[in-house]
Amino acid sequence: MVIIIKGNDRAEHPEYFNQLFKLRYKIFVEGRGWSLPTKQGLEIDQYDDDDAIYFLDISEDGVIEGTVRITPTVKSSLTADYFPHLIENGQSPRSHLVYEATRYIVRPTQKSRELNRAAKSRLLAALTEWCLEHDVQSIQTVIDSNTLPTFLELNPKVMPMGLSYAYGGGRNTHGGGDCMAIRWPISQEILEGVRLYGDLSLLRAVDSLASEHTAEMIH
Repeated sequence: MVIIIKGNDRAEHPEYFNQLFKLRYKIFVEGRGWSLPTKQGLEIDQYDDDDAIYFLDISEDGVIEGTVRITPTVKSSLTADYFPHLIENGQSPRSHLVYEATRYIVRPTQKSRELNRAAKSRLLAALTEWCLEHDVQSIQTVIDSNTLPTFLELNPKVMPMGLSYAYGGGRNTHGGGDCMAIRWPISQEILEGVRLYGDLSLLRAVDSLASEHTAEMIH
């Protein structure tokens, strides 16, 4: 099940946020060697503010098996702040019609090709559905360059915004690799394609645990 919570709901759902920030520390700091702000085994950065939207794919046991955070680019954009050189097509990295996806994780407890595709599909279908409901036209994100084929399979209309560049010293350096910026256009057609990728039903993809003010995208 995918649930949606907002940054200003941290006091209401501390169990989810604590688990989320521990998972991010394990994946990105311990696993990938990224130099990120941490505190007592939690990975929390400046984009984890009140306006951040979190999509959490929760197992029946309450374990987070997938997550992605999106933020309004007019206010919070990792691309604009740290990777402006990745945008070479003349588009602005900030727009009220574009949100940015970061901290994307998919790790289903049970491993198989089909379950992995379904997990990606559940999470990204929920994100796409939310964007449709909130008049967001595109999701912008920075990805590891070698994952572009997967994103294109999920959404054939994904557009690279520039060439691939090394980060953190490059692929052979601990914490480094090659990355690029992409935009993920939002439409009903895209939503149906993402659901088809994971063989999901066409039922609504998300539940919301957000507070009243919320209930109304990777690096």
